[in-house]
Amino acid sequence: MLPLLLASALLLAAPRAGSAQDIGPALDMTLMTGWAGGEAVRYDLEKRAAAAKGGRTATTKTATASSFAYRPSPAVRERTVANLAAKLQASNPAGAQALTAAFGPGKLDYETLYAKIISGTGLRATDAADAMACYLLTGYAIVNNVQDGRTITPALAKGVRGQVAGIMQRNGQLKPDDPVAAARFGEAFKLQTVILTAGWEEAAKKSTLPAYRSSIGSMFKGQYGMDFSQLKLTPQGFARK
Repeated sequence: MLPLLLASALLLAAPRAGSAQDIGPALDMTLMTGWAGGEAVRYDLEKRAAAAKGGRTATTKTATASSFAYRPSPAVRERTVANLAAKLQASNPAGAQALTAAFGPGKLDYETLYAKIISGTGLRATDAADAMACYLLTGYAIVNNVQDGRTITPALAKGVRGQVAGIMQRNGQLKPDDPVAAARFGEAFKLQTVILTAGWEEAAKKSTLPAYRSSIGSMFKGQYGMDFSQLKLTPQGFARK
């Protein structure tokens, strides 16, 4: 489905030692302290499970109302590619060059590819919480070998979005209704999602899916403390199997 132009950018996502860290979030990890060690995730899962047993919705009114919306633009996307390329330069110069060759100025707009990824999910391309939800859902689909895109329904995607918004809201460095921070955050994860998906498709073509799935699983466990092999999707978000 993805253009052959992406083949070179797959250097970023090849299932080899050390590459998992290269394709992680392009943001300062202090923005993600709420996910460190998975503590916030575990707390949220437990709270939602308890709420579900009581027949109540687990998404609070405040979290539901929180807006991490922003207005995407070509300039923001260009900066997003440049920022990730700069981050990769020290550890993976070939990957940085490939990324720029694929998505740099005058090249392919990753927004076009991202639009195909979120098609039918109900997720928006203009909200940072939606972007992170899509990134996590993509990781979950890769690790659990979810080949049918219809498996992740809009209701399930909405549950993860609500879960993500609630945790993001508790992160003091990324406040709701801050379109500048939301744009930086959201676009970074949209680009990461495109890279993950491209790597997934290339691994399928080259019959290296087991190695790729293992690499991505290790990345999410290492960076977020999330073991997708032990989680399932519910209308309230991720929950333990």
